[in-house]
Amino acid sequence: MAQTPPAGPSLVELIARGILDAELAALVWLLVEGRIPVVVAVPAGRLGPGSQLLQGLLGSIQPDVDTESLGASLTAVGASSLVRGRRAGGVIEAGSLGEVRQRLGSGPLPLNEDQLTFLGCVLVLGEAAAGAGARGRLRVTAAHYVRPLARDAHGHSQRLDPAVLATWDERLERYEHFAWGVLPEIAARLGRRAGDLEADLHHRRDDLAGLAKAGVTALDEVQKLIAGYRVRYGDGHGGTAAVHGQAAPAAGGSSAPDPHSGDAADEHAHGPLDSHGHRPH
Repeated sequence: MAQTPPAGPSLVELIARGILDAELAALVWLLVEGRIPVVVAVPAGRLGPGSQLLQGLLGSIQPDVDTESLGASLTAVGASSLVRGRRAGGVIEAGSLGEVRQRLGSGPLPLNEDQLTFLGCVLVLGEAAAGAGARGRLRVTAAHYVRPLARDAHGHSQRLDPAVLATWDERLERYEHFAWGVLPEIAARLGRRAGDLEADLHHRRDDLAGLAKAGVTALDEVQKLIAGYRVRYGDGHGGTAAVHGQAAPAAGGSSAPDPHSGDAADEHAHGPLDSHGHRPH
């Protein structure tokens, strides 16, 4: 009888392991919830850890996604599905966002320049320092938001440079965060008000940090807490309607997709979850 494959780590466990911090995890949570794809770039020969990271992110936030099919290296066909909104993520051997773009933009069935703007969130994994001959532990060393193709008031295409969301500072042993510069664009893409999105991001960051500190890391528990956060506080965190990210134009096309919008968030603030998923009154 076939055995069920082991579940990947939860979003909170990834934080507890130091693979990313609570602030970056909260932002990735928002992006994945908005159906914006995630590409994980890993060093050569490290597809396994990258696949675990991707499965942990998607499995915690969108448990309906078939993460088992996303573990293999991202191919040209898979990348084409991803930028069209038909694939939630992928893993690729690359050392930087530039290398990801170079690999997917060359070879058989390459993505064109417009399609490459729909890669979504790109997480680059790097190795921590290790002893001689040993492989270091992987963590997210850089996170990018690839800004989708846009049009100006005159209908001209605009390809904006990708935005750096966070980088790992080896000397300080902590993340430097830069997402504030692009939050208004992300809010517009998700159909949210920028101020509401920022407040929501802070709530999620504090909740995730609290859960990691309390040791609430089991995947099934985290799935329930995230689902409960969305259901019970949906009107305060992006609305109850499904929110979808933009998809890329077909090959050779230049028209930008119609934006999708969700309900705007209200002004109500919520405290952090306790270890049972409840909020204090």
